[in-house]
Amino acid sequence: MSLRVLIVEDEAPIALHLESILEDAGHEVVGIAATTQQALKMASLATPFDVALMDIDLVDGPVGIDVARRLRQDHDVASLFVSAHLNERTRALALEWNPIGFVAKPFVEDDIVKALRSVA
Repeated sequence: MSLRVLIVEDEAPIALHLESILEDAGHEVVGIAATTQQALKMASLATPFDVALMDIDLVDGPVGIDVARRLRQDHDVASLFVSAHLNERTRALALEWNPIGFVAKPFVEDDIVKALRSVA
């Protein structure tokens, strides 16, 4: 099943790489957000999406978990965390919002695709 995905990642090369992985796997990327504000605006204005690929440390601070919380509460959208900062404390905070899972950076492309299969 094809998913509609919002990418929340502040490093453009990584965001574009994730977009390529998703499109090659048959998913549709509805947008790329680099900040909390952009992500929440896209969620409110953009075409509905099924899941967010979420970096935890964004340019405007370590707020990826807050974005995931808002997406879950306001739009009933789950997140897949893709981050270099996945320590036990961060995972515990993120688990409260029932994420799809966690993929550590640097990631293997297949890890992203496999994690999304649980949604599709």
